[in-house]
This record gives sequence, C-alpha cells and structure tokens, in this order.
Amino acid sequence: MILGICNLSIVPLRLEPSHRSEMVNQLLFAEYFEILEELSDWVYIRMLASGYEGWLQVGQFNLCTDTFHPQECGGYQVVGRAGAQAVSGEKIVKLVPGTTFSSSFFSKDQPADAWDYQISGALRSASLSDFQSEFPELVRFYNFSPYLWGGRSPYGIDCSGLTQALFVQFGIRLPRDAYQQAEKGTTVDFATEIRTGDLAFFDDEEGRITHVGVMLDVDRIFHASASVRIDQMDAQGIFRRDWNRYTHKLRIIKRLF
Repeated sequence: MILGICNLSIVPLRLEPSHRSEMVNQLLFAEYFEILEELSDWVYIRMLASGYEGWLQVGQFNLCTDTFHPQECGGYQVVGRAGAQAVSGEKIVKLVPGTTFSSSFFSKDQPADAWDYQISGALRSASLSDFQSEFPELVRFYNFSPYLWGGRSPYGIDCSGLTQALFVQFGIRLPRDAYQQAEKGTTVDFATEIRTGDLAFFDDEEGRITHVGVMLDVDRIFHASASVRIDQMDAQGIFRRDWNRYTHKLRIIKRLF
C-alpha cells in the first residue's frame, strides 16, 4: 500500500486526470490517502477518512514512508473559526477551518521528503461539550459563503461539505455525500420534535437524496444553495421567501446525537 498526505491548504480531487475535469471533492492539509493508480502527472487515490476516490495532481502531496501507518480512528484536533497555519522553514500553509489532525500527524514516523511542520494557532478538541455555544458562532462564520460543487471551505462549499465542516468541529465525521449522510443517525418522526443540529434531507423527482441542511430550530434550516443561507422549512420542504416558492422537497430528518 502506497500512502500519501496532502501538503497544501486545500486542493481539488477530480473525476478524471485533467484540470478541466469536474471537481468531485477537496483534500485539506494533513489528510491521508491511499494511491491506487499512478500516471505521470496524476494519481488516483482513496481518502482514508471518508473512502472518497478521485484524481489528484502530482506535486500536491507528500509520500509517506513504507513503515508509516496512520490511524484515522479515535479522537482528533481540528482548526476552528480562528484558523491556523502550518509552518516548515520558510513555507507557511494557511489552514482552513475544519482541517483535522489525528495523533498520527504528530508521530515521529511521519512522511518522508523532509516533512517537518509546526502548527501555529489554536487547535480545538473535537467535542460536543460546547455545541450550544459554538454552533451558533459557526453558523455566523459560514453564512453567505459561496456555493461550490465539491467544496469544503468557507471560500466555496456545497451542501454536504457544509454539514461535514460543521459537525467535524464536534467530533462527528460525516460521509462526503448527502445520500451517505442520510444513512447516519436516527429518524425524527415529527416536525414538532426537531432540535438544533438535526439534519434534513431532500430528494429529487426520482427519489434520490440530493440535498442536506442542518436545522437551527423547528422551522429554520441552514444550508448551501447558491450560497450558504438560512431559509424557512416546513413539512413540504425549503421555502425561499425572496423567491416566494419551495426549492427543495423534504424526504427525511435525522438526529446524530
């Protein structure tokens, strides 16, 4: 098994080995992956934490040593709203919120190629203990961020990327896509029982789950659609007051904690 680690703040993962190809996801600094196929300028990878696959450009990662086996399970530290940076000599990598560091990152058996980064800035322990105080601040932080298919940062993010970025701050790692996230948690049967932090999922005309957002209360949802925004929601779905119409049809509500 050949392993690598992302050595830049945020890089695209593409459907095909071409810069013109669709971006299906992004890697953040310090995320590990397995290399499944190699071309001259691209590698096909599988991300260890999420299992997501795609093409990554050569030069946007470091190889790990043959004896290094990163552990992605268990606790981790995460970059919060204030941001942080990784420093190695004259190289400074600005880290976006949601960047995570497992215990493997601080191992002395880290990757080859002179990997020697120090983290400058506060990292938070990923825990639900401060959900009530920190979640509203994260909502304010991500609100009005632009929508970007495959995006995972406040500079461009999609609906499932947003829910991932929010919950990773509290020790909950969600799968990448909305339909995968819908398989987690327990079902909330009645709208009157909705709590802050519940996830609402929406389907298309074929019944496929294509959208997700996080509930702020019983009738407001925080989601990414054109931009990250707050909209009204009822048993029918998401209603945009500025357009005076429903935009997403509700399928199911799930509770993670």
